[in-house]
Amino acid sequence: MSGSRGALLDAAAEEFARTGLHGTRVQAVVRRAGVNERMIYHHFGSKEGLYAAVIDEQRAGLAAAWAPVLDRAATLDPYAGMRAAFTGFYDILRARPRLLALMLHESLNGSGALSLPTADQLPRAIRDLYERGQAEDVFRADCPFEVAYATAMGALVALQVFAPPFAVEAGTPELRDRVVGQLLDGMTGPVPGR
Repeated sequence: MSGSRGALLDAAAEEFARTGLHGTRVQAVVRRAGVNERMIYHHFGSKEGLYAAVIDEQRAGLAAAWAPVLDRAATLDPYAGMRAAFTGFYDILRARPRLLALMLHESLNGSGALSLPTADQLPRAIRDLYERGQAEDVFRADCPFEVAYATAMGALVALQVFAPPFAVEAGTPELRDRVVGQLLDGMTGPVPGR
């Protein structure tokens, strides 16, 4: 990646995370990047092209960081594997506040750059763990994987947004573990033997 392209992606990620696509000014991005404004148009075609590239880079970084976690989770029994996958996702997302802010801006004022995955694009390792857990009576047989996945991802993302004002343990592994436990054990609490 050329120096100016990388500098623009980094600066733009910060600016877009703070003010969203529509609130970000090109001048603020180039000032932060220390490059000429023409470089945005050279590398990305437009501010919107830069935004799409930032979203793509941030998502790719999340996927790359989560891949080894999912590989490890796939080797565990279904319950422990799901716990490892969810806690790993929480920790990775927490370490990427720009991505979370970008996701929120995109959800509220979206340009369409952050498309949601289709059912066949969801992580295979988690689907396999869940289906194996259903077959072994670890997870409910009446809840499709897509519903369980969407619920878990929604909770883990929302936790990053809503927990800090309400939880004294915001950002701690204890809070993460409570939420993952709630996802896996529901309102009934842990089932003996898990």
